[in-house]
Amino acid sequence: MGKFKPKLILLEADDAVRDHAKAVLTKAGWDVFCHQASRDALDMLEQSKEYLFALFISNFKLPKMEGDDILEKVKSISPVTRRMLIVPFDRADILINAVNKAEIHACITFPFKDEDLVAQAGNCFKQFKTVLKRQRLKRVTTHQNKQMLKIAQKLKKKDEINKELIDLKKAKKLTLTARLGKTTHLHKLDQQAGLSSVLEKKGIPASPETFKNEFLLIFHIFKDLFDKIALRRQSGPLSMDLKDIPALEKAGDDSLENGSASLDFEEKILNDLFVYLMTRAGEPQEPLPESDDIGTESVDHPLDPYFGITATEARTKAYIEKIKDFDDFVSPPTTADLLDLLRQKQISYGIIEDADIEAWISASCSGKILIAQGEKPVYGQDGKIEYYFKTDFTNPGKINEDGSIDFRERGNIPYVMKGDLLARKTPPKEGRVGVTVTGHPLPVDEVADPVFIAGSGTEFAEDSLVIRAVLDGQPHRDALGTVSINPDLIVPGDVDFETGNIDFRGNIIVKGMIKEGFTVKGINLTAKEVEGAVIELSGDLNISAGITNSKISAQGHIYAKYINHSTIKGFQNLIIQKEIIDSDILLSGSCKNPTGHIISSRISAKLGIEAGKIGTPSSSPCKLKIGVDSHIETLKKEMDASIADSIKTSDLLKNELKKLEDQDQALYREISEKAHIQDRAQVEIKELKKTLPDLQKLNDAKKLQEAASAIQKLADLAKAAEKALNVIFDTQDKLAGRTEQLKAAINRAEEKNKTLVLEKQALADFSKKDEPSPVLTVAKTIMADTFVKGPQTFLALKEDKARCRIQEISVNEDHMNYHEMMISDL
Repeated sequence: MGKFKPKLILLEADDAVRDHAKAVLTKAGWDVFCHQASRDALDMLEQSKEYLFALFISNFKLPKMEGDDILEKVKSISPVTRRMLIVPFDRADILINAVNKAEIHACITFPFKDEDLVAQAGNCFKQFKTVLKRQRLKRVTTHQNKQMLKIAQKLKKKDEINKELIDLKKAKKLTLTARLGKTTHLHKLDQQAGLSSVLEKKGIPASPETFKNEFLLIFHIFKDLFDKIALRRQSGPLSMDLKDIPALEKAGDDSLENGSASLDFEEKILNDLFVYLMTRAGEPQEPLPESDDIGTESVDHPLDPYFGITATEARTKAYIEKIKDFDDFVSPPTTADLLDLLRQKQISYGIIEDADIEAWISASCSGKILIAQGEKPVYGQDGKIEYYFKTDFTNPGKINEDGSIDFRERGNIPYVMKGDLLARKTPPKEGRVGVTVTGHPLPVDEVADPVFIAGSGTEFAEDSLVIRAVLDGQPHRDALGTVSINPDLIVPGDVDFETGNIDFRGNIIVKGMIKEGFTVKGINLTAKEVEGAVIELSGDLNISAGITNSKISAQGHIYAKYINHSTIKGFQNLIIQKEIIDSDILLSGSCKNPTGHIISSRISAKLGIEAGKIGTPSSSPCKLKIGVDSHIETLKKEMDASIADSIKTSDLLKNELKKLEDQDQALYREISEKAHIQDRAQVEIKELKKTLPDLQKLNDAKKLQEAASAIQKLADLAKAAEKALNVIFDTQDKLAGRTEQLKAAINRAEEKNKTLVLEKQALADFSKKDEPSPVLTVAKTIMADTFVKGPQTFLALKEDKARCRIQEISVNEDHMNYHEMMISDL
C-alpha cells in the first residue's frame, strides 16, 4: 500500500471477530485501531485532524447503537473517511437501509473470507486516495479561479482608469478646440472689425460725430459685459481708461471730442480697443473679499440697493425681498443676476430652483421668499441602561461594639430566578450634522454608548439589548458595567493548602481566614481575616477582622476593621473602623476612617478622605492625595500597555500567516508546473502509442524499441511528477493546518483586544460618574509634615492641627483663576 500505513478504525463488540480482523488487516499493511464502544471510536475519529483515517469498519449489531447510525455519524465527522459495514449474510434489508442512511462505500457479510476483507479494504483505500486527490485539485482550481478573478478585476480596473484618461483627453481636446475657435474668431474680429462696416449696417452716415458716439457706445457695452463676467468670477470690476489705448494716445487727448481724427485712423482706434479689452480681461483681477456674514456690504453689487437678504439665527434659512423699486434706466434682474448676488453674499447651499426664482421675478419680485434652505442639525440621544435589580446593595452587615462586623445581619439581599429580566439597554441614536446656507457645517456632539456586558450566569437576548438570568442567585453589576449572577461558594474553614487557590465566579464565603501565599478571585468575598494573600474581586470585600501584608483589588466597596502593610486598589469606598498602617491605597471612591488612625501610609482618594487621626510624632509622614483618581490613571496605563502587547502579538501572527500564504502561493505554482509536465507526458504517450500499430506492420524493431523507450521515459516522468505532487500536497496540508491555527490565534488576539478596548471605555465611563472631591476631614489631630495634594496644588503642614478640614478651592481674582489649599476648623 505504500511506504506509510493507512489508518482504519475497527468497531466490533465480539472479541474473536475483532482480533481476527485486526490480524488480517495488519498483515495487509493497515494500521488498525480497535474499539468495542461506539463513543470511543467516534471520539478518536473526531480528534484525528492532522492524519486522517482512511476507513471506518463497523459491525451492524452493537450494544448501544446500530452500525448504520454509527456510520451516519462518521459521515458527518469525517466525510472523506470511507465507511464499511459488516452485516449478517441473511440480512439484505440492513444493507439497503445502510446505503440510504449512511451512504456506505463497502459492505461485507459475516462470516467473511480473509481475502474478501482485504480486497474490500483495498478498494476503499483507493477511493480514499482519489477523494483526497480530488479535494486537493479542487483546492488548486479554486485558488486559480480566485487568482484569475483578481487578474480580471485588476484588468477591469485598469480598463476603467484608461477609459477615464481617454475621456479626460477627449474633454481636454474639445476644450482646446473650443479655445482655438474662439481665438480664431477674436482674431478675425481684430483684423476685420471697423466702425465703417458697423455704421453701414446700421444705416448711419459716416462722420466724425457718429464715429465718436458709436465708439463710446461700444466701449461701454464691452465694459459692462466684462464687469458682469468679473462678478460671476467673484473678481473685482475691470479698471479701464480710454487714455490707455495706444491709438488714442497718438491721436491726442481731444481727438474724439473735436472729431479731427480721420476715418481710417479711427478704425485703427477701434481695433486697438478690442485688443486692449481682451488683454485686460485676461489679466488677473483682485478677488472680491470674502465674508462669513450674510448681507455683507464689504463689496457693492449692482443689485444691493434693490434687494435685501436676511437669514435666521442658525443660518439654516435665507430670505430675499425687494426693498426698492427699479429705476427707469435699470432693467429687471435675471435669474443669473440674482444667483450672482447670492454668491457674493456667500449663500451657496440649498438655493431654490431656477424656475422658482424666475417665477418670483415674473411676479415683479413681490413679497419675501425663502431663497435658500440649509439643513438643521439633528441631535443624537445617549444610550442608557435600565437595571431591574438593586445595583447599589452595599449593606455589609451589623457593626459590633468592638468594631467587627456581623455579616449574618445584612437585611434583604437581592435575589433573582432563572429567566428573570436583569437589564435592558436603549441604544444611542446618532445625530446628523447640519449645514448652513453658506455651506458651513453645524456640528453635533457625539453620543455616549454605555458598556453593556453579560457576565457569568446571564445571557443576551433580543439582539443583545436585554440581559436575562440563566440561573438562580444574587444579581450583581460591577464597576465596569458587567452584569452577572452570583451563586455562593462556602468554605467551612480557612483558605489554605487543603482548599488551594480559589477562582469562583460568584459569592465566596470563608468561615475562617485566607492564609499567606493563597489567591482568591471571585465577585463578592466575605472572610474573617486576610493575611499575606492576593484578592481580586469584581464586587465587595467584607473582612470582619483585618487585612495584613496582602494585595487587594476590588471593584466594589471594601470593609475591614484594620489594614496593615498592604496594597489596596478599589473602585468604590474603603471603610475602616480602626487603623491604616504603612499601606499604599488607590481609590476611585473615598477613604472613610472617621474614628481610626492613619499612620505612615500613602493614600489617593478621588472622593476625599475622612480620618480620626493622621500621623504620629515618631512615624514617617503620610502622603495623601484628594480629588485625584490615581487609581483609574494607573489602570489606564496598564490597559494601554496590554492593548499594545495584544496588537503586537496580532501583528506578529499576521506576518507569520502572510509568510505561510506566500509559501502556499509558491506551492501552487509548483503544482501547476508538475501538473503541466504530467499532462504533457500523457499527451505524448498517447501520440506515441498511436504510432505503434504502424511500426508493428512495418516490422521496424529499432523504431519500436525507440518508441517503447520513449513511452517508458515519459511514464517515468509522469510518475515523478505525480510523486512530487503528492509531496507538495502533503506540505500544503501541513501549511493549511498551521494556517488554521494562526487564524484561530489571530481571532483570539483580536477578541482580547476588543475586550480590552471595551474595558478601557468602561473605565472612561466610570471616571465620569462622580465629580472629584478634594476634601480631607480630620476629626481629631493631623501631624506636621503631612503632605496633602489636590488636583491643582499641594500643602505640607508646618504644624500640628486639630479638628480641621483641608480643601482645595478655586479663587477668581482679576478674571484669573487661582487654586489654593484652605484649612478651616470643623
